[in-house]
Amino acid sequence: MRGWLILSCTLAIVVLLGVGAATQGPALVAPYLPKAISGQHERIAGEVVRKQREGNRLLLKVGTVQGPMLVTFSQKVAELDLLLEPGDRVELLIRGYATFVEDPTLERVQRPAGAGVAPSAPSTSSGSPQGSQEKTGR
Repeated sequence: MRGWLILSCTLAIVVLLGVGAATQGPALVAPYLPKAISGQHERIAGEVVRKQREGNRLLLKVGTVQGPMLVTFSQKVAELDLLLEPGDRVELLIRGYATFVEDPTLERVQRPAGAGVAPSAPSTSSGSPQGSQEKTGR
């Protein structure tokens, strides 16, 4: 009889722990997991309407299908300032549409179809006048 009592109590405790872990576990573990694998995010695509840099923050106004968003970046500000321009299409990984979003994961950036990479300055080759002067001077 005593064995059945111990087994029933153990089973009840295990069930309570399982239910508690299933309901409270994700909320306790989520801060320690990377944003990309937490599973509670959705991809929101939109167009950068306006960009403004304020000290160590970058503010973007992004137009989406759901409505406008103000996205604030406080990490990697200099890099994002160089990368993003008004008119770019961006894809953000966020918990869901919100008017104000802070530090979302930037999944993708696409330039408009007409905008390309600026041509680089021509490099000095051996056939340039300067290169031929160096060869004749020796």
